[in-house]
Amino acid sequence: MRGQSVMPYALRPMGPHDIDQVAAMEREAFPTLWPPTSYRRELKNRVAEYLVCVHEGEFVTVTPPRRTRLLRLFSRRNKPTAPLQVPLLVGFVGLWYQAGDAHIVSIAVREEYRRRGLGELLLIGAVEMATRRGQQVVTLEVRASNDAAQALYAKYGFTQTGLRPRYYADNHEDAVIMTSDPLGSAEYDALFAGLRKAFEERHGEATREYL
Repeated sequence: MRGQSVMPYALRPMGPHDIDQVAAMEREAFPTLWPPTSYRRELKNRVAEYLVCVHEGEFVTVTPPRRTRLLRLFSRRNKPTAPLQVPLLVGFVGLWYQAGDAHIVSIAVREEYRRRGLGELLLIGAVEMATRRGQQVVTLEVRASNDAAQALYAKYGFTQTGLRPRYYADNHEDAVIMTSDPLGSAEYDALFAGLRKAFEERHGEATREYL
């Protein structure tokens, strides 16, 4: 019955074994970004939080994170670590928390997995994470020409609150700053709950391991 299906995707916090896949998705989605994000450092950042979207049942082979020099010295067998089979990641979203503002610093979906509702799922996850952290609003930047993304954010209660001229390095395009309505207000809670329910009826429910 419609509304009872389950998506083959799950959202969970990013971990060390996810870094290679997240970095690859960043390069695909933002090829002109320089320098690339240091996700190893971001995992230690107390004001940053990242979610990854996992394709359940699909796996890829990755190289495990390198041991520290101290661990290598005390290891009885100083052998290279064996490759790991890990779940396939198809998207991610990153948040920075600053003075009541949850800022979406990046959101991306693998090209072959776009137009499946995963960008919206990641946005839902970002709003839920920000709400759980007690943030007042969610903000982000979006290209001025990206009408589809702006329409999605507007549907979730984001409005244009500013402009960053020539923000993007590749073509000097302006960035539109969009900010959500206040999180935790009765109006926004009702809007968000209705949109999340409609999403689940349309696409199915997704496991969310951060709640």
